[in-house]
Amino acid sequence: MGSLQWFIVAVIVMAGLGFWNYQRIDGQRKELQGAGFQISDDLKGNPGLLVSTAQRQVAVLIPSGYLRFSFDQLKGAEIRSRDTAETETDFRIALLLDGAPVPEVEIRYQNVHRVEIALKKLRQLTGL
Repeated sequence: MGSLQWFIVAVIVMAGLGFWNYQRIDGQRKELQGAGFQISDDLKGNPGLLVSTAQRQVAVLIPSGYLRFSFDQLKGAEIRSRDTAETETDFRIALLLDGAPVPEVEIRYQNVHRVEIALKKLRQLTGL
């Protein structure tokens, strides 16, 4: 196969994986809503970070489903960053939890600007 054919195959595979990932995330969101979670704000990120101000809860969409926490379990949130080998910086919000199945959860964002906006909005919504 020539390089053009390999390129076309790679594009098709990437598109298929992107579609599969979108379907998976959409299914997790629907499952969460089916369990009674009322989404008031979507703070995006990877994994997805959702807020329900009416129920005073936060949900994180994870590969196996979702994690759900009350505002009372949120003890803090902070920005973390790490330089990777490729000299890119990995920006995350760390949710610090108390009385939850896990002590903390990290949500990745594309750049420092997006992580700062998401953290500011999260603090406004939850009163952190």
